[in-house]
Amino acid sequence: MKYAGVCLLVAGVLFAVTARWLPHDPEEVRAAGERYGVTVLPADPVEVRVTSGEAETVTLAAVMPAMGHALPPVTAVPAGAGRFVAAGDVFSMNGVWELSITLSGARGREVINLSTVVTSVR
Repeated sequence: MKYAGVCLLVAGVLFAVTARWLPHDPEEVRAAGERYGVTVLPADPVEVRVTSGEAETVTLAAVMPAMGHALPPVTAVPAGAGRFVAAGDVFSMNGVWELSITLSGARGREVINLSTVVTSVR
């Protein structure tokens, strides 16, 4: 009986430790400026849904301050009404990223900044 209890305890600890490293579904992030509102799904590819305003172009620039990483801007391509997809290397590793989203359209140009946790890079 004592052996079974120890085995269960070890299995529970191993599960708790390894569960942190398993991939998780990305969390949507919402942000708004004065002209546009967006919902971002930081997956691969990154999806940007324009929830307020009508953007014609969307560009993403990602910075990971903790590691000093800054990646070149990526232009998202239209993928339906108010939906843009940025294929390519928007994020180079998992962690906390600052994302600058530049939107342009009839309401003018605006940059919306947000933070997101990326867990989908393999």
